[in-house]
Amino acid sequence: MFTTSRRAFFKAAAAGAVVPVFQIPLLASEADAGAVEPSLGSYSFAIGEFQVTMLCDGVFILPTDSFATNVQPEVKKPYFDAHYLAPDNVRLQANPLLIDTGQKRILVDAGLAPGTKWAAHAGRLSKSLAAAGVDPGSVDTVFLTHCHADHIGGLISDPTGQFPKADLVLSETELDLWNSPDYASKLPDWAAAGAPATQKVFAALGDRLHPIKGGADVATGVTAVETPGHTQGHMSLLVDSLADQLLITGDALANIHFSFDHPEWQIKWDHDQEKGVKTRKALLDRAASERLLVVGYHYPFPGVGHVVKEGMGYRWLPAVWIFDG
Repeated sequence: MFTTSRRAFFKAAAAGAVVPVFQIPLLASEADAGAVEPSLGSYSFAIGEFQVTMLCDGVFILPTDSFATNVQPEVKKPYFDAHYLAPDNVRLQANPLLIDTGQKRILVDAGLAPGTKWAAHAGRLSKSLAAAGVDPGSVDTVFLTHCHADHIGGLISDPTGQFPKADLVLSETELDLWNSPDYASKLPDWAAAGAPATQKVFAALGDRLHPIKGGADVATGVTAVETPGHTQGHMSLLVDSLADQLLITGDALANIHFSFDHPEWQIKWDHDQEKGVKTRKALLDRAASERLLVVGYHYPFPGVGHVVKEGMGYRWLPAVWIFDG
């Protein structure tokens, strides 16, 4: 078992992560990874007339005991064992995505900062964009589901130059939360350490920063959906083109196993854990009843699938990959 500090997590991210926060033994394959460049991931599919490209930013690790925090060990342990979730740490994928409407290119979340020591296998968004043939200068909008370091980190080191023509769009509630002079009283202690670096991004972007309300269009066919709980201003997106719809859940549904089977199980990293439960249940019900295609930020790449109602909970059903080549 290991321990970690979420405050240290954000301090490391804000400082460029010059020291490792998570001291986790690497797998043998990871220990030798310095000599081998990992595969770069992108996967594209159509939503009506739009093209959506999932982008692999890599993986990072959080402690297992930060999930299902309201569950007794005698219930949690056998469930995690049955789903091959390690007793000490959970590896999380980070999957930003690009929506190309034909009129605008919208990047949803910006991944981690490259070179982050505690996430040595993440921060690969720029490489995945290049592998997908996407020039960062062609991105019109960066939409943030929320402002945790694994979603805004890619902007922290170079907020105006990473995507030089892009506006930054996020919930006005989220902007007020992180940009407040008294952010420390509004954020959990572990999150507050990331606020100064986030505020620098906001300040650097100036009039390229655009806060919106839930229900507003980010672009024609791309609508913001309020999904609070993980943060007070967390937003998801509903993409709608012709007869096709896609629900982008961000971190409102954090895991393909327990978030679906047991949406009532709480997560330490949700700012409001009870609201996080309510939001999960509402999203799962909507996705299942409306038969929506769904993508999640922390699902195994590419993280595209459907939600199926099953018993008292739900089940993740991965979509079949489609190759046009």
